Amino acid sequence: MEAKTKGLTALVAFVLVSGALFCSCDVPVDRGVFNPTGVAEDKLVTVKISPNMDVSKVDNQPVYWKHPDNNYSQIVRMAPGIHVFEVSYNDGVTWTLQPISAVAKLASGNGYTISHIITDQNISIQIGTRKNGVEESALFNMNSLSEEDGPLAVYVLKVFNPTLVSTAGRVLLSNYDEEIMFEYDLVYRKTDKKTGKKTEGRYAIEMDFTLGGRIYFLEADLSALSSEAFLERDFRQEAEIIAVPVQCDGETVTYRYSRPESFADRADVYTIANLTPVPAFVD
Repeated sequence: MEAKTKGLTALVAFVLVSGALFCSCDVPVDRGVFNPTGVAEDKLVTVKISPNMDVSKVDNQPVYWKHPDNNYSQIVRMAPGIHVFEVSYNDGVTWTLQPISAVAKLASGNGYTISHIITDQNISIQIGTRKNGVEESALFNMNSLSEEDGPLAVYVLKVFNPTLVSTAGRVLLSNYDEEIMFEYDLVYRKTDKKTGKKTEGRYAIEMDFTLGGRIYFLEADLSALSSEAFLERDFRQEAEIIAVPVQCDGETVTYRYSRPESFADRADVYTIANLTPVPAFVD
């Protein structure tokens, strides 16, 4: 949520001179409605974009919410849920060097503001709502995931998280053709039930809640490729298989694929079994 800044020496003076103008003269520019999924009108939320801020993409879709020349704020109405915003800041003195990705969970019935905070040499993007006079952050927190957040959220809760939080974490996906064991440290092991062939490697999950997420499988010698080295590589390009968990209810998951091309028409359903050992109770 942060980016390096420039021109910080002039920032304090700029804020002192211009800050009061925003309070008395700011008439938000209406950017209309962003609602590609067709959510009911009465469920939409209002998002205010503070002055000097641009939003170039929402959920990977280009938008043109560029701050006007008079530096007024902007407002837009959009669907509730988890959204990824690409945000830039430029007040003419201080600016972000590139857009910053900010993920927020918006709830129907609330109004939100996209703003910024400057600390040391960084700009942090903030997205919040005000409840009972108290500002609450809407920035997405993995600990707040629930099944209401869609199939990817369920997948993360039931398949990914158990192997993330425990070195003994193991989750088995199984169907008629194969088994996939997910283990701690981004390890996967596959077994072809028909041929008995076993493969293993590293995997990564890209948690894009607007596109359904992607699981990248790269076959590798685990002793020669650490998880840190794997994540530093261009695994998105190198992965032999990219699976998308399009459905997940906690008991089963359905994968579709964006790689390889030969998998394009497949929809593989697996049962989910959490094999993580239960810690022994010590009296």
